[in-house]
Amino acid sequence: MSETTTGRVDTNETSQSVAAISTRLTQAAALAKTTLVCADSEREAVRIVLDLDVPLSEAKTLHGAICLIDHINRKVAEATAPGD
Repeated sequence: MSETTTGRVDTNETSQSVAAISTRLTQAAALAKTTLVCADSEREAVRIVLDLDVPLSEAKTLHGAICLIDHINRKVAEATAPGD
């Protein structure tokens, strides 16, 4: 992610990260719905649910990254704030 001249991360990149999380969660929701509709057996349901692991893990990782970026941005803003 690129930084602006103030040291803050570009809002557009944060928006793209949020969109990526949304995409992963949408994929996970679609798989969950598929499980309810299409599972002919318990074994099939378990297989489909296990497929949720990757998109949920990716969404969790992206969420953690966004939280870290926000934390860094707040620290930079505090450090560069005029006259305390």
